[in-house]
Amino acid sequence: MTGIGPSRLNDVIQVMPYAESHAEAWQKYVYAHPSATVFHMMDWSRAVEKTYGHRPMHLTAWSGDRLVGVLPLFLIKSIFVGRVLVSVPYATYGGILADSDEVTNSLLAAAENLSAELNAEYLELRHRDENNLNLPEIDRYDTFRKRLPDNPEDVLPSLPKKTRAAARKGLKILTVEISPDLLDLVYDLYSFTMRRLGSPNFKRRLFQELQSGYGEDCVCLVVKDGAKPVAGVISYVFRDEIVPYFSGSLPEGMLKNANNVMYLKLMEYAVERGLRWFDFNRTRRDNRGPHAFKRYHGFEPSPLHYQISLNKAEQLPNLSPSNRKFALAGRVWRKLPLWLTRNAGGRITKWIP
Repeated sequence: MTGIGPSRLNDVIQVMPYAESHAEAWQKYVYAHPSATVFHMMDWSRAVEKTYGHRPMHLTAWSGDRLVGVLPLFLIKSIFVGRVLVSVPYATYGGILADSDEVTNSLLAAAENLSAELNAEYLELRHRDENNLNLPEIDRYDTFRKRLPDNPEDVLPSLPKKTRAAARKGLKILTVEISPDLLDLVYDLYSFTMRRLGSPNFKRRLFQELQSGYGEDCVCLVVKDGAKPVAGVISYVFRDEIVPYFSGSLPEGMLKNANNVMYLKLMEYAVERGLRWFDFNRTRRDNRGPHAFKRYHGFEPSPLHYQISLNKAEQLPNLSPSNRKFALAGRVWRKLPLWLTRNAGGRITKWIP
């Protein structure tokens, strides 16, 4: 790794670049850390590297031969903002996991040194939880998490009244299938929806690499109206939590409450599998429709703590659709043919991590 070899930061903690020999220790550490997320797993990083070719710059912290902290990190060369370090690209969460504030500060210092040596614009850490790093934050996203009932039959009654009614109505018409073979069907629904929303889609290969890495912890669910798929979602399981991440739906499915059926059945599946938490993921606060939809399902928002350490850049970046430049591009994007947006989107998203 450019700029960082093993370096003694004090007489206890040593920060060094990730090596493949660290893989087993990394996975075990992440799985055991209370603040870890599915995106901290090495499976996510490998899929990002294989799909988009971004350079991993992961850091590890050691006390003797004991791993005491990790920071998954990628160098992104973006035509929009230049060279940036991001933890983690294409993910809701990321950032530092550590045993103590001392380890956290050591990893941050190493990452900031790396940002300077690479002449990066900034370092972005997508922390889910509040911390003591005292860095400026991108204060525009909320996340939604809720504990699931203990029994599948209790999921529907646990939903708000109007949501229950919509799901029951949809269940009279629609059916649900869960299978790893549905990946491509969900991707097609997802890419169609992204065009409708005016946003570029990820490459199909990212979906395939993630499924290869996560195996049975990658869950593909499709809602059908007769034989026609009208909604679908790909979720990832981490410990006792399920995280629906990529989704899509057709207008006719939305009219028949397909999304309500989809998330009801996903919650029931999670409970049947023995999972206890449902992470409904992030939403921009100004994206009122999805934000309200999640609250409509009984989830309350919690602010995300995306933090920035500026290097060359003079201000916090805004690569979200709330940026007026991207809003204009989005209006054009919606009018393009699907074959074009699907192919072009896979290229554009390389530069919007």
